[in-house]
Amino acid sequence: MGKKILKELKDIVVFAVIVIISVIVIQSYALASTKVQQHSMENTLKENDFLFAEKLSYIFTEPKFGDIIVFLKDRPEGFWGNPIGICIEDTLGKLQRKHPRMRYVKRVIGVPGDRIDIRNGKVFINDKELEEPYIKGITEKTIIDFPIEVHEGELFVLGDNREHSSDSRDFGCVEIDKVEGQVVIRLWPLNKIRVF
Repeated sequence: MGKKILKELKDIVVFAVIVIISVIVIQSYALASTKVQQHSMENTLKENDFLFAEKLSYIFTEPKFGDIIVFLKDRPEGFWGNPIGICIEDTLGKLQRKHPRMRYVKRVIGVPGDRIDIRNGKVFINDKELEEPYIKGITEKTIIDFPIEVHEGELFVLGDNREHSSDSRDFGCVEIDKVEGQVVIRLWPLNKIRVF
């Protein structure tokens, strides 16, 4: 009787370890969940929207104009900066009820080789005015001097709610290796489920 219970207990522990490792691998390399923590993407996304971002496509291609991406602006170095370290730290933070690491959700406006300018409340890419039916507010310059060149390995990103967004106008271009994934679906609220 005792051996049977120990075997069942061992099977449960092995199963639990396999599930935990699987979740860590999936969260680290395939699919990430995030909650919108600011108003900067309104009206496309609202605060507290729950999103899934897929990570696999950016292994083979770089983000492109119009993609809505999730990134860590201040990604740590070493183990805690790689996908598994980030996933473990995020999970431990949730278990300890610590505030999760701040992820930014923004729209890609400029890719390597683009020249971005802001004039009269409008965005220009390579001297061509950008049509942006999705934005809220007027696009003003902030800290960064314009025009700006997007270099190799970088992206220029903006929030859709231009008057209430901390984005590349404030902190400059984002390094592509800090991008965690492309937003593919909004799962919450249920009445606003949307595939991007």
